[in-house]
Amino acid sequence: MHVKRKSRQTWMFRLLACPFMMVASLNAQEHPYALSGTLVTPNGIIPHGTILIGSGAIQAVGADIVVPPGAPVVETDGVIFPGLIDTHNHLIWNVFPHWKPAAPVGDRYDWQAMSDYVAKLPLPEMVMEDRGNGCDMERFAEVKAMLGGATSVVGSYSPKNADPHANECVRGLARNLDAFSGLYSSALNSEPLAYEIFPFEMPYLKAQAIRDAMTSGKLKALLIHVSEGKDASSAREFTMLKADGFVRPGVSIIHGVALDDAAFRDMARNGVGLVWSPHSNIALYGVTANVASAKASRVTIAIAPDWSPSGSNGMTEELHYAYEWNARQKVPVFTPSDFVDMATRNPAHLAAAGDKIGTLAAGYAADLAVFPRRGDSAPMALVDAQPGSIKLVIVGGKPMLGEPALMGSLVPSKNLESLKVCSYHKSLNIRDDIGGQSFTELEEHLTKELQRLNLSLSDLADCANSH
Repeated sequence: MHVKRKSRQTWMFRLLACPFMMVASLNAQEHPYALSGTLVTPNGIIPHGTILIGSGAIQAVGADIVVPPGAPVVETDGVIFPGLIDTHNHLIWNVFPHWKPAAPVGDRYDWQAMSDYVAKLPLPEMVMEDRGNGCDMERFAEVKAMLGGATSVVGSYSPKNADPHANECVRGLARNLDAFSGLYSSALNSEPLAYEIFPFEMPYLKAQAIRDAMTSGKLKALLIHVSEGKDASSAREFTMLKADGFVRPGVSIIHGVALDDAAFRDMARNGVGLVWSPHSNIALYGVTANVASAKASRVTIAIAPDWSPSGSNGMTEELHYAYEWNARQKVPVFTPSDFVDMATRNPAHLAAAGDKIGTLAAGYAADLAVFPRRGDSAPMALVDAQPGSIKLVIVGGKPMLGEPALMGSLVPSKNLESLKVCSYHKSLNIRDDIGGQSFTELEEHLTKELQRLNLSLSDLADCANSH
């Protein structure tokens, strides 16, 4: 395709000559617009690049692309990544405060049996859901996820047997890859990805139905919690998984703390991925998965925060935790670029959505996360991001949240709501996605409901650990 060179000066002249373009009513899914900044693409870093967005998709990416007449070009002065993909979470639980056992335990069955855990998490969660708060809990958690750079999540509010559409509220905000992503179907609960927390408790008929769906291609990805602990029982779960016929392409193991070299080699041979959640692993068990062995075996690795009670508030906090863990190893396992892949391309592949998300390229969904520049390279903007510092989040071409100046350039001011996260001011464009209420109203409602249980609403970000 022939491309004409457009200088940055030309774009700035256009903006100065036509200021109304920056404040006009802009429906990002109908009218094209462009962002400029440092682009992190599969072909390398573009220091002064532009990305053109239209009809909810990326139209063009590069240093010298043609921007249609009348389309605004917004300078982000940041680093533009594909939207981050969280393949391991338990979203509605993220309204609750931090919790962890007094000392590391052997496996998940140990802490799940603790009376303190039951009193502070499962019982309040059940009461909150019974009172009809599930949707508000989900929406709060998705805003928290987007503030951490995630545009796609897994671990969404679930349908009920009596009401398969009880989770209708997952439409909007971040993409819910296990309930409604909008990538492949307009129907709820028909995604090609399944998420199982207790795979060894599945009834035989359900397990067989999943295997059959994977064989037929109807189900393309299965993310399952396996070997969540450091003891012998956790290690044995891999043998059980293999006996059940789930060591096969399309399956990814979440946690994998007790897996050994032989298990990782077996996973690699069979196309099984790993979803790594080091913060929660170390808080609960004192150790995390042997990712050096997994990497050496060529297992595809994604990173995800688990949940905020014992893990991180979002993807960027988990990435920074892992980055610091990596720096303490005698021989570091990952490079900063590896961490970018583990938050974008790798989870997109494990979620069987690598043809739609996880990459800045023409034809992909316009899911973007823009961060302030940090350090001496573009990847450092992601792994060293300050809590709450994200500059802009876009899902399907729609600017969802970000710095007031950037959001004001893309969204009518009447649609925006102000929010302060740590020391950063944000503007939100989510009222239509949360049933018409404001985020302030949502927070106030959840705060009152949790106060009835003598609990406080979780923070959106870990401001105390700014670095």
